[in-house]
Amino acid sequence: MPLTRDTAQPQHNTGHTRRSTIYLLQDTGTESADLRAALNLRYERDHGFAVEDVTTGGVPGLLCHGVIGRHRPPDWTAAVDTLTGRKPSVVNRTAACALLLPVDGEVFALTFGMGHLLLDQSRISPGFGFNFVLRAAQPDAIRQVTHSLMDARGRTDRSSAAQGQHIRTFPIEEYGEVVSRLVGAIGSTELTIGRGRRRTAQIAGTDALKIHLGSQPADLLQDLAEIREILARQSPVPDFEAIARVRPLRPGDPRRETLDDRLDDLLGGGADTGSLALTVPAACLDQEDGAMSYRVKVRSERELLHSLDLDGVLGLLDGVQPGKRLAALSDGYIQMHKDEEGSDPISAQVKAHKWLAAEISLGSSRYFHHAGRWFEIGDQYLEGIRREVDALLTTRAGVTLFDWTSAYKEEKDYNEEARKHGYVCLDRKLIRTAQHPHGFEAADLLGEDGTLIHVKRAESSAPLSHLFSQGRVSADALRFDAEARSEFVGRVRSQDPDHPISDDFTPTKVVYAISLKSGKPLTTQNLFTFAQMSLLHAARALRAQGIDVAVLDIPTIVDEPRP
Repeated sequence: MPLTRDTAQPQHNTGHTRRSTIYLLQDTGTESADLRAALNLRYERDHGFAVEDVTTGGVPGLLCHGVIGRHRPPDWTAAVDTLTGRKPSVVNRTAACALLLPVDGEVFALTFGMGHLLLDQSRISPGFGFNFVLRAAQPDAIRQVTHSLMDARGRTDRSSAAQGQHIRTFPIEEYGEVVSRLVGAIGSTELTIGRGRRRTAQIAGTDALKIHLGSQPADLLQDLAEIREILARQSPVPDFEAIARVRPLRPGDPRRETLDDRLDDLLGGGADTGSLALTVPAACLDQEDGAMSYRVKVRSERELLHSLDLDGVLGLLDGVQPGKRLAALSDGYIQMHKDEEGSDPISAQVKAHKWLAAEISLGSSRYFHHAGRWFEIGDQYLEGIRREVDALLTTRAGVTLFDWTSAYKEEKDYNEEARKHGYVCLDRKLIRTAQHPHGFEAADLLGEDGTLIHVKRAESSAPLSHLFSQGRVSADALRFDAEARSEFVGRVRSQDPDHPISDDFTPTKVVYAISLKSGKPLTTQNLFTFAQMSLLHAARALRAQGIDVAVLDIPTIVDEPRP
């Protein structure tokens, strides 16, 4: 059904704005057919959405609008019926609209309601909104930062400040984090919002940009042209350089093909070429808290998952030929739903490869895959990481352990042998409390002086991120959870009644003791950047609590092959 103009409204009121959500579309021409190709036409086909040519301020554009879920009851009506014997007579109706406008050769998409669902996700220019905020926001008036940890946990944090603070005050790790979303006050620009306005306006940037734009056609077009100009001519504000220094590789970069091949190998569990995790894309962060299920499609396989994990996604790649795994994820999708039945979407069908976080080495450089893009970790950035990790690896640990030989087939064998050297063995003895119902391992070994020692025998450094995280979780629990501390003291005394541990034990030192099966020494040259970042994060967090941290490289004796 075509939209009609309300002629009772004034046609021009310069200076009025409306909070808007806009996207920049890539690989999209300016003709009507090109604009139509940038839409997810499933909504026209399956939901009867209208798609029509329109004109805004003399510029030809394309408008798509309609209602999703028409006449379909929400999933919770069945639960109410079961509990009360009465089924509410209600239906879900979710309105969505998208307006596509070419401006100076670029195509912008303004979305309304759930209009982001109407766009072909492959056409959305990644990082557009974020890049604009880096150039237009005031660095001392940031209200929210979303940052993802560049390690195998794929953790994403969101930090907020009600009144706005300087970007430097937010808890962003100096190394090892990608900032994917910024919310703050806009600085001085030629946008409509800046005309004769005293109140500060807020902008938010991810792939999308949320900003006040002119509500009249001429003002809107001028604002879109100004946004394009700011992106084209300006560098990030100097105070934002620290979060802009992880550089994305451009689409035509020849390294991308090699990196994609390496990632494909990693998806098949082949050669040890990096580390892999799942992380929520920036485009889905706003809906993440409401997700009750996830629909995952890879090739013809479709799964409904109630919790999203890496094994569940990789399992759908079983049988896919090498070299085609990444393409299978790129052609597939993951979509969040707010019901357990997977019938009520709250996110777009985001391509599955955009949920992958991976770190891969290529020559002497390190690359990080995040939200479907490759980032190069700059030399100075990497040098800073290595410098701090080198200091940890070369500082004397203050404890002594014996060589790891072929006599110790597994970690438990080595830890049991450590009893004879004066250590308390706590390997695989989980402590469960109300705060930690699934249990945590306090340490593998405990020294006479109370040093917590976490032991790991590893094929490579890739799995060490978990070890470093384990040490941090353990120390936190023993410091702040009285139930955990009491249980730990009891375990120690049951293993060694003569150990001088006190009832109010508090960790003062954590040692990570590591043996690489290859026999190579533990250095920054053979320690994955993922693991180095995890070690730095753990060490900084522990030291902030007054806990000393050290790393011990357990000498490894590798048997010579028999002739």
